[in-house]
Amino acid sequence: MESKKEMRELFCFSNYKSITKFVNNLEKFFLQKKNTYLCSSNSIDMEQIDKTYLNEIKNVDNVNVYFGKTLEELKCVISDDGFREHEIFIKFSGPRKYEITKVNLPHLPYQDEVYNSINEIIDTFRNHVINLSNYFFELEQIDQFFSIMEPLHPTYKDEYRKIALDISSFSNKHHIILSEPVTTMLEKQHCAICLCEELPDNPSVPQPICQNNACGVYYHRSCLYEWLLASAGGRPPAFGVATGSCPTCCHPIACSLLEK
Repeated sequence: MESKKEMRELFCFSNYKSITKFVNNLEKFFLQKKNTYLCSSNSIDMEQIDKTYLNEIKNVDNVNVYFGKTLEELKCVISDDGFREHEIFIKFSGPRKYEITKVNLPHLPYQDEVYNSINEIIDTFRNHVINLSNYFFELEQIDQFFSIMEPLHPTYKDEYRKIALDISSFSNKHHIILSEPVTTMLEKQHCAICLCEELPDNPSVPQPICQNNACGVYYHRSCLYEWLLASAGGRPPAFGVATGSCPTCCHPIACSLLEK
């Protein structure tokens, strides 16, 4: 009973302000005890948790280190230049044997290697996250400005994004345009797709092509044609007429490049 009480006090992490203090107390405890003790259904053997291992944990610099369910399981948190935190889960398998069990980064062969020390792992992954800084930034931009359909909970480990095209965003812009005075609108009409009056290689002006009288949104014929083609997966239209739905009101619409 006394031994179990000592173990509970030892692993009461609220008593420690740093992992170094905890490791120091743990080291003292093992030096005093020679037998194996039971702690939360996990047995801890002095031969498995050796002094070199504990000293290495104490000497890890500028990285937060946490113990897992057992003392052989560690979590290191590396921060990159963008103040992002990357978790690396490590298992201590024996003297000079450290394996990566989990990391939320794109998989590379060195994640399957066996390392000699914790610092070797930290140095390797710190260089890796620095090289991936542009990759992180691009994923963050996509996650922020697009509606992500897959994966459901995207992380840096996921190297793809399936996005949904939010057509309603065009509608909001059109409402702002249509709120201008009628005289201004007669003089100045914008294409709801490219948001321009004129195209440099096309002299045509935006027209109200949609047959829905409640819509009244203007498009360049070429812009709408390309939009409908893209929405249909790029398939060539029959007889040169692209069909589909109006980008604003979703009413059925047809468009060709020939002026009517």
